[in-house]
Amino acid sequence: MPWPIFDKLKNKRVVLASSSPRRKDILENIGFKPEIVPSTFDEDLPKSMFEGRLADYPVATAGEKAMEVYERLIKENEADPADIVISADTVVIFPPEKDTAEGGVAHGEHSEILEKPPNKHEQLRLLDLMAGRACEVVTAVCIVYPTVEHPGFKLQSINQSTTVHFYDNDIETIKAYVEHGEGHDRAGGFAIQGLGGLLIEKIEGDYDNCVGFPNSAFWRWMAELDEDGTFDDI
Repeated sequence: MPWPIFDKLKNKRVVLASSSPRRKDILENIGFKPEIVPSTFDEDLPKSMFEGRLADYPVATAGEKAMEVYERLIKENEADPADIVISADTVVIFPPEKDTAEGGVAHGEHSEILEKPPNKHEQLRLLDLMAGRACEVVTAVCIVYPTVEHPGFKLQSINQSTTVHFYDNDIETIKAYVEHGEGHDRAGGFAIQGLGGLLIEKIEGDYDNCVGFPNSAFWRWMAELDEDGTFDDI
């Protein structure tokens, strides 16, 4: 691995606060194998708090996830806290907020965060709604690490946005995808790395970001923090 940050973290307790196998795989694909401690945060922040800035919602949620795990590990064993806790949260926004803003192609429509569909009917509705159009996938990544300054830790974050353009899929194609069973457990009702990729014409931005973790942007950010001395005391 080319950057000194990898050597610095080699013998540290780095925790991924996620049960997502996709995030784990993305990190392990470059040889980085964090300890897995899933967060128990309910992910129930009121979306009304983020109207007009929906991309801040995953930042806030990822921060809550990271803090829950960081504080829990300290309570479990003060002698063995995490050196860094990494968390992430991914949401689908439709239509993209830039499109519903004044002058945008969807001005007058209301952007919203699309949840995991509760049933096949809702999954079908969402995918039909996005056919021939674009959505925005935003992933926020937060880190928490100890500091000597009050309050004894620091929380920092980045977020990345990828625009996903759907083919103008007909209803029969969408029904076939829904009946296949994929995507029901994903925000927006589709999995880009699976058969859902066949519904998609193109993306603008990072593919890994759509899967759930913007690996390249994250490590470049970590390298910059390391160059600034952020991790000298961990």
